[in-house]
Amino acid sequence: MTTRVLVTLFITITALCLMFTLVRTSRRQYDVKHGFNRTFRSGAQLQLVKSMPVESSLYIAGLSNGNIYFHTSDPHNIVYTDTALNTLKTITLPIDTAISPYLANGFSTAVKYPDVFIFAYNIASILRYNLQNGKQAIVPTPGNYNNAVQISDSTFVLKYFTGDSTDQSFCKLNIFTAQVTKYAQVTEDLSSGGMLLYNEQNAACYYVHNYNNRITIFDTAFNSGRTAHTIDTFTQSQIQYLSKNRTDSDDMLYKPEGGRMLINYLSQLYDGRLYVNSVIKADNESMLTNKNETAIDIYNANMDKYLETFYLPVPHKQHLKSFCIFNRKILATYTNHIALYEFSGLSK
Repeated sequence: MTTRVLVTLFITITALCLMFTLVRTSRRQYDVKHGFNRTFRSGAQLQLVKSMPVESSLYIAGLSNGNIYFHTSDPHNIVYTDTALNTLKTITLPIDTAISPYLANGFSTAVKYPDVFIFAYNIASILRYNLQNGKQAIVPTPGNYNNAVQISDSTFVLKYFTGDSTDQSFCKLNIFTAQVTKYAQVTEDLSSGGMLLYNEQNAACYYVHNYNNRITIFDTAFNSGRTAHTIDTFTQSQIQYLSKNRTDSDDMLYKPEGGRMLINYLSQLYDGRLYVNSVIKADNESMLTNKNETAIDIYNANMDKYLETFYLPVPHKQHLKSFCIFNRKILATYTNHIALYEFSGLSK
């Protein structure tokens, strides 16, 4: 009898130890420390103003002429509404049928009324449509590119492929004169995929890297440049790219190889501050804290000071597609709806 009890006790203890080991091992990925903390303002939460369902995902393309403009995965369609999200309306662009197939998964759109600019990355062009007079134009770029931002009515800054393997650099393109000015001081390889922004207050461009914590900052005269960092500790890119020829063509295409670890996702410059959507958990956050929300880290535009962080809601089974801050509000677009929040701003 005693032996049977001892055997049962031994089995029970062994099972408990095994369960403890399994639980500890399964939680190890959540206990990883990344070497930084975030600052949160007590009680600072966004207040939902309005939410609207959409048939397909929308991406913010610009605020202009009192309206908010979006593009979809179909380059033909521009969706717009007023800043109160009263009614969604659609504009159909007359894109040449010979061009349309080459835009799939390789374009983005910016609207500065009355102009619509489609950045056709893999056909080395910017497509321009005037919504008032119906005029169209195709502006050649110096090569394939993957980022563009408008810095004046006539000029864009592009992040383009230099043609030297998969290296990239920045250039300015005047869409009326076709003049190209190249920035020889900064050359980026494709491991630095990211988001290109323009700050009117200091006439500078900011390139927020997606796969490391670097931010490349340079003036639009291409006279000087510097590197800043977000608060996380990921200094190395987690991505490699391959180049290949398009089928039955000499055109070069570029695509990522293998898995990628995203660090900083979306970003925006607004009113002297840089807002960066970071997907990396800080040491003072738990996995449960941001299960249905995502962190927006705030920096001053000089990038010499991290200010604080707030959470942007990400509802269940939804993915954040884009966000935009304006007039003390935040507009966010998700998988199948858009939402407008009140944003009280910073405590500092």
